[in-house]
Amino acid sequence: MRYGKLAAGAALAALLLLEPGAAALGALNAMLCWARTVAPALFPFMALLPLLTGEDAARAWERLLGRPMRRLFRLPGAAAGALAAGLLGGSPAGALAARRAPGLRRDQRRRLAAATAGLSPSFLVGGVGAGMLGSAALGHVLLRAQLASQLILLCLLRAAPEAEEPPSPPAEPPAAAPPLRDAVLAVLTVGGWMALFGALGQSARRLLGDGAEALICLADVVTGAQRIARLGGDVFPRMLLIAALCGFGGGCVGLQNLAVLRDTGLRAGRYFAARLLAAGLCALLTAAQLQLRGARFPATDLPALPASALAAALLALPALWTLKKTAN
Repeated sequence: MRYGKLAAGAALAALLLLEPGAAALGALNAMLCWARTVAPALFPFMALLPLLTGEDAARAWERLLGRPMRRLFRLPGAAAGALAAGLLGGSPAGALAARRAPGLRRDQRRRLAAATAGLSPSFLVGGVGAGMLGSAALGHVLLRAQLASQLILLCLLRAAPEAEEPPSPPAEPPAAAPPLRDAVLAVLTVGGWMALFGALGQSARRLLGDGAEALICLADVVTGAQRIARLGGDVFPRMLLIAALCGFGGGCVGLQNLAVLRDTGLRAGRYFAARLLAAGLCALLTAAQLQLRGARFPATDLPALPASALAAALLALPALWTLKKTAN
């Protein structure tokens, strides 16, 4: 494993050196996207995260939502604040909130973080909907699909076996450092990940041509959503692809969340299996909403909603198998 990481790092470094101009352009485009859409949407939630997940907030959330948290999700009431932060702040705010929430065991932190590792509502509505698709209403469709899929996934993951261990202490208490400094560092870290993946993606595209498009989309959700939105044509297939991609989150977002959650024991296979299941749910829920809205669909041999349900099932089956196999 140690030599495998070294070989992968050397290969990626060689890729950047072979196409330095493309790498610089990719990093620049990623940083511009971060500055225009990601940072303004993410920073306010990161700055408010200590207020949402501190000890006083945890007690308030527990009084308000403690019973539904226990009955629906098999989680303590103290997890309600972290759930709210994940739903409202996206990634990696949700992972940080799950890591810092008091009174949770490590397995509960893993379940909560894997289920709520979505994208910022501001990015879905403003960045993807209004910015990429030209319709904030379509962004709201994606947002509703994500919120519903997160809650459904959290219900499904409640069947995971519980560990017989006492609650683990919350990592990095908010009082350990000024909250604004933590928020700035977290948002800058997101920008760094985006710049790295942007550079690698542009370099790979220059070397491999259009054959690298699918890998680039899976690696970086922002780049992938932009390229899918530019395909043109009917809204239905583009919305399905974007919904599935946003539900999955991509490699860049996934590695950010896994880096935050490294001390919880969350495995990469289990995390990405959960996100694969979320991708199927998001696509299915998006198709259902478009069907109700009466959106025009392209000609196809299968009705839109059944076809989407079949695609969601194909994504869900391997994900459920992986989740069961890797359950701790």
